[in-house]
Formats: sequence, C-alpha cells, structure tokens
Amino acid sequence: MDQVKEQLCAIVGREYLVSDAEDLAPYSRDNISFIPDRRPLLAVRPGTIEEVQAVLQVARLHKLPVTPLSSGKNGHGAAIPAVPGLTIDLRRLNTIHLIDVACRNAVIEPGVTFAQLHSAAKQKGLRVLTPLELPADCSVIATYLEMTPLYAWPRYGTESVLTMEVLLPNGELIKTGLAALPVFDTPYFPFGTTPSYFNKAWFGAQGTLGIVTKATIKLKTDHTAKQVLFIPYDSFEQSISVLREIKRLDSPVESFVANNTWLSGMLAQDNAAFTSLRDGLPPVTVVLVLRGEQEQVAYQRADLRDLADKMGCELLESLPADRNASEKILDEIELPAGYERFQRFRGGYAVIPFICMARQIPLFNRAVAAIAQQLDYNPLDIGSLLLPVEPSRVHFQYSFYTDPGNPQEYLKVKNLFQTLSSTLIKMGAFFSRPYGAWARQVYAKAGAYKAMLKLIKGKVDPEHIMNPGKLNL
Repeated sequence: MDQVKEQLCAIVGREYLVSDAEDLAPYSRDNISFIPDRRPLLAVRPGTIEEVQAVLQVARLHKLPVTPLSSGKNGHGAAIPAVPGLTIDLRRLNTIHLIDVACRNAVIEPGVTFAQLHSAAKQKGLRVLTPLELPADCSVIATYLEMTPLYAWPRYGTESVLTMEVLLPNGELIKTGLAALPVFDTPYFPFGTTPSYFNKAWFGAQGTLGIVTKATIKLKTDHTAKQVLFIPYDSFEQSISVLREIKRLDSPVESFVANNTWLSGMLAQDNAAFTSLRDGLPPVTVVLVLRGEQEQVAYQRADLRDLADKMGCELLESLPADRNASEKILDEIELPAGYERFQRFRGGYAVIPFICMARQIPLFNRAVAAIAQQLDYNPLDIGSLLLPVEPSRVHFQYSFYTDPGNPQEYLKVKNLFQTLSSTLIKMGAFFSRPYGAWARQVYAKAGAYKAMLKLIKGKVDPEHIMNPGKLNL
C-alpha cells in the first residue's frame, strides 16, 4: 500500500491524497436507504482529467477497486464502496466550460453542482432542471446519469444529457455523439437537442463502467412569470384522471402529486409546523407550476380552470394551511434542499423510489399501509409522492422519518424499509435505480438482462476494478 500511496502522491500531490481514517470517514456515508457505512482504504482528489487517467492506471496496475465520487450527495449509497479500495473524489473537476444561450446547453465537469450552475446560468437568463430528492450542492452530471427524478420530467422527459466524455477503466478517453466528431465548434449539434443513444450505456451504471469527465446538458429559459396552482384530493386514485388530461394540455413545466406527510415536510420549517401543516393540508395535493410570458401563463391558467370545471375538481391559487406555499415550492425547485430538508425533522430520512403504472398505486398503498401496521409503524407517517412522467406510467416513492440516535426506532424503520422494498418488487414495482440490496432482488427476476450486464462489464472492465459489488456485479 505504501507503493500505491507514493504513486498516487506523484500524480495528485500529497495534499490531495487522503489516507487518515478520520479524514476518510466522510467517504463512508452517503445514503438515505440504510446502506451500511464503509470506508475506502484511500481517497484521491485529482484536479484534471489527465490526473484521473493516471490514477485509473495505478488502480488497474494494482487491481485496486475504484469508487468514483462526484459530490458525496447521491443519497442512495452509490459512492459508498461495496469493496474497500480507492475513492476518486471528482469535486475539484468543477469547471463550467460553456453556457450556450442560443442553444440553451451547458458543457460541464462532474464536480459542478446545481448551485454553481444555477448561479452561472441565471446570469444568462437560463435555469437548471433540478432533482426532487437531492440538495443543490450535489453533482449535476451524477444526478442526471443516475436518472434521479427531476421536477420537470413530466414536461421535458427523462434525458437531460446530450453528449459525454468518458474515461474507461483502462484510462482511455472516449466521447459520445457529436462530441466524438471534430466537425462542430461545440460538442453537440448546434440546431438540435437529440441525445446520443450511446450515453445510455452509462445511465444508472453507478460508476461500474467508467468515469464521466465532461458532459453537455440541457438548460431551459428562466421565465420571470410563474405561478403555482393546487388541486386537492382525498386520494391518489382520484387524481389520476385529471393528471392524464393535464398531460394532454402540456401546460405545467413542473407537476407532482404529494400526500400531506410529504408536502408538509417540504413546506415546514420545524417539527411544530410540520405537525400543524400535516393536519391542515388535504390528504393529497396536485401541484402544478406554470412558467412563461405573462400572457402565456394567463391562458394556461384559464385552460386549467376550464379543465377543473369540466372534471369537477377545485383549482386553488394558494393553500389555506400555508399561504406561502407557492413561494416555498418555487424556491425548493430552483435551489433544492432535497433529502436534507426532510432529515431535519427526525435526523434520518429514507426513500423507496420506483416506476409503476398509475393504476397500480392504490394496490401498493393498501399493501404498504397493512405492512406498516404489522410492523408497528403509523402509515400516516409515510410520505408519498407521484411524478407523472407519462400519461399512464409514473415515478412513485415512499419516504420514512427516523431518529438515528434511537436504535430501537432506527431498526424498526430499517426493517419496514427492507420489507416494503421486497414486497413492492414482488408486486411489480420497477426499481429502475437498483441501489444496494435492491439490485440482487431486481436482477433475480431478469436473468438474461443481468447476464448481458456482466458480459458488458467483463469487456469494458476485465479487471473488475470499477465500483465492484454495485448492481450486483
């Protein structure tokens, strides 16, 4: 190990090599899903792509497991090493190479955070598409690659990366799409926004197939006119029909449906306000965000009001339980606090996210409530959130509060989390981001798919040094 340390110091400098156990502790935790903490043996903080290449070559020479880390805020433990080895901390690679106002694109490195890109984009009249469960100081590239849900998915779809530069495990740098062709001045087609399909090889790969060192991502216009509207319901099931009609209108830029537990966590500032809001909010609320020019927002609002009258539901411009809800929601979407906002109520917070058909939600909700009662957990304390990605296919998630300082409560919620995860997978919920133990359960039902993943992994990473153990590989 001393030889490895000297070789790494020669690459990044002694000040950017982390070997002390106390300094390595922050690299051992990064999760909201009960993945056990685990320290790496070493960590390095390269400042250039060339340094990352050289570090990978050292790791390959010594067959040292490598875990890439972009911000330490992934939330589901992808940056916690399954096999202790070398963590490559990419936070120093934080250059914004380009913001193209005309094409509304940005070329960035993996250490660029949402807060950093937001500040730069806003000066040019643009905005960043932000995640609903991660904080603003997390990596933009890692968030998009891991397919973390974005508030704007219902309007703009799930792909926000156009082209990429990727370091393979052997240190070779490859580029995707038009980034690989020295024809244009920019690494993307200047008159279109079609992503490279080759990108998909690294989507959801959790660092098992290489390290993305640069990417072109989409930005959107930062309209000054915006308005938040609300539709209250007694259940998610009641909201499904109106969501389908709203999707056809294509008016809201952001839209989601939340139960009162999740929404009170988003709006409340302390425990007292959380309880008061949860009691005062509707059981389920559809939240719609309109953006555009003043006239555009006005006619979109009128269209939604006509639809609400037709569907027999109530369209509100504010929530009686919190008259400042609109401003809080807009602030959270612009610069999200993510899971850190929810953690402050009990100290711990866990999320089970998945994809399903909208019609499956009532069945899932009944099963979750029954299991929660069996395990002595109040079903009313479970947050629920729906993101209407497509008219019939949705992102859905359950969330749980826990006190890490209370071992009995922590173990109870962990047991609930694991039991519900297994049950939902068996019932047909699609865990598109199979972190931790989810991977084993998901791929047990997809043997051919897992065999193909292992084949690709063996070709790209024959030494199996890239984040071994993730994705059950």
